[in-house]
Amino acid sequence: MMQRAAVAPSRGPRGASPSVRGGPRGGIQKRRGAGPARVDKDGDLVMDAGATGGKGRVGRGRIEGGAASKPLGTGRTNSGSSRGGNHGLHRAQAILRGMESKQATVLESRITAVGPTSLRIDGLSSSKAASNPDGGLESLLGFLERKASGLDAKSNRTVKIKKSSMKGDSVIITASPDDIEQIQKLDKFTFAGSVLSVKACDPPSPQAGKSGEKKKQTVSQEAQEAKDRFRAVLAARYDANLKLLNLSALALDTGLRQMGVFDGSTTTSKVFPAMMVVCDGLFKNQQEKRDAIVSVSLADNELADVSAVTTLAQTFPDLKNLDLSRNKFAEIKGLNAWRWKFRHLENLVLTGNPIESQPTLKDELLKRYPNLQVVNGVTLRTAEDVAAAKAAAEVKKSPIPIAGPDFRDVSQVGENFIRQFLPLYDNDRNALLETFYDAHSVYSLSLNLTAPRSHEHSMPIQPWTAYFKHSRNFTKITHLNARMARRYKGSQAIQQVWSTLPASRHPELESNADKYLMECHPLPGLVDPSNQSVRGVDGLIITMHGEFEEQTESATEKSLRSFSRTFILGPGAPGGPQIRVVSDMLTLRPWAPLALPQISSISPETHRTSDPEQQEREAITMQLVEKTGMTPAWNIEQAFITFTANKDKLPADAFIPSVAR
Repeated sequence: MMQRAAVAPSRGPRGASPSVRGGPRGGIQKRRGAGPARVDKDGDLVMDAGATGGKGRVGRGRIEGGAASKPLGTGRTNSGSSRGGNHGLHRAQAILRGMESKQATVLESRITAVGPTSLRIDGLSSSKAASNPDGGLESLLGFLERKASGLDAKSNRTVKIKKSSMKGDSVIITASPDDIEQIQKLDKFTFAGSVLSVKACDPPSPQAGKSGEKKKQTVSQEAQEAKDRFRAVLAARYDANLKLLNLSALALDTGLRQMGVFDGSTTTSKVFPAMMVVCDGLFKNQQEKRDAIVSVSLADNELADVSAVTTLAQTFPDLKNLDLSRNKFAEIKGLNAWRWKFRHLENLVLTGNPIESQPTLKDELLKRYPNLQVVNGVTLRTAEDVAAAKAAAEVKKSPIPIAGPDFRDVSQVGENFIRQFLPLYDNDRNALLETFYDAHSVYSLSLNLTAPRSHEHSMPIQPWTAYFKHSRNFTKITHLNARMARRYKGSQAIQQVWSTLPASRHPELESNADKYLMECHPLPGLVDPSNQSVRGVDGLIITMHGEFEEQTESATEKSLRSFSRTFILGPGAPGGPQIRVVSDMLTLRPWAPLALPQISSISPETHRTSDPEQQEREAITMQLVEKTGMTPAWNIEQAFITFTANKDKLPADAFIPSVAR
């Protein structure tokens, strides 16, 4: 063993020269070939030079022999690897030569902007979103990014708007050329009831950015001047004695004409929301509005429906008198945007409208407005009649069916929402969206096709084709992009989904309470839409289980679906619905009867009173039954008499010592 160790080549210390260290199985072997040795600035050997195939690191060392080193060539290097530094140097020099001769066109096309980078968007000022506090700009930008991103489902690329600014009634946006190309495809799309115009334009001038503060100040001055003019118009049209705001014949108003808001292309749909925003800012709270304005006149405005003036119900929801005379209302659906508004309205004037001749008009109006008493100057019912009708409705109205005690409603907000939601979803989904949904409401739909069903109550399952493309079932949809694409935010996106779903017919809540199961309880910590509370605001979470009949012409037989729906309700944002749907999650299943909880009935014979004394007597009787074998029907008073007659025969230890005999 000692001789073998002596024969084995010594590895030597780490600092030894290559001639000392080395061997067929380890250490650093002798360099082959005439290639120069890699050394650092002190003349020491670079340890990784051989391993890297002759590639040195810049600044780490020098090559002995200087310019006389071996020239570049093809084939394997002396260090043995065809993947060594020669090929890498060839590629580097080729790239350098190509860039010097302007041949790197691919690289230039990647870093040089091609095509427009700015667009002008028109149509926001005439949309319903124009009544938002920010003029609807945030909603528009979100709409453009969301829609443009969804145009090409295969790429899964997110479109991003870099900058945006207002220029008059137009919105100027800046983005990358690829994103601009996608956004341009949204030309003629509908946003919040208005058709958008998307056109290329020149990018903002750099000089404009340098004078940004001055421009901002100018815009603020112009906005303040517009507000002051609107205030002057409103002041001239307000009668403090009658508490009347007269907004009739706005197109003929001298002050508005001097502002240039009626230029032939502008209609009431643009002017009215702006006036309501200014009007809303004149009051500190809702009570001030109720005290100051009781009546509003919108006569002589050529209104065929209330879509252009729908913000009146948001600004003054507690009106008692409303004049819509001499307009163009022809059908009752022209008032649908106010269907669940003006709950305190008492007097409505519709004279001079084509709708006046409809025989069922008054009955329809009485259904829509619970406090309405006078229509077109004719008293249909008195205040006493209204109060009596409310009392009768309260007596007749059955409570919402619930399972268990967890229906903790706050001021009947949840109950009123459910009673309005079901008929509106079946008959007028657009009105439902305008009543309870806003730009931040979120909706999702999922299908549960594996829910258990009883063979005794099963029925044929109708096709789910209309629902599949919107289903967000997480057990089936696993990719994040697909999941997020099926999460619909904003009433505009939700409306597009609802318009593709089949019509439905839910059982009437009053007469078919056994078809539903509902729960409701408070939910604190919701985001405050007015940004006034850091800790959030209180809301409600409602869970509803039930069924509905699908209304399809192609179905040859009755088509039933079972559903579960969870709502999160919260207070609305300024200028929006008072109660808004924060989240709406719908799950559909093949129909199966609702599993209602079974409540065991208690017969009169086994019923026990809650009176403590009676319960004590019953307990004593049961003890006598167990001890004596007598029936409970035996007269306990007679037993006491018998006990009294024979108690002297009982020993002393049969009695409690503290009780006198």
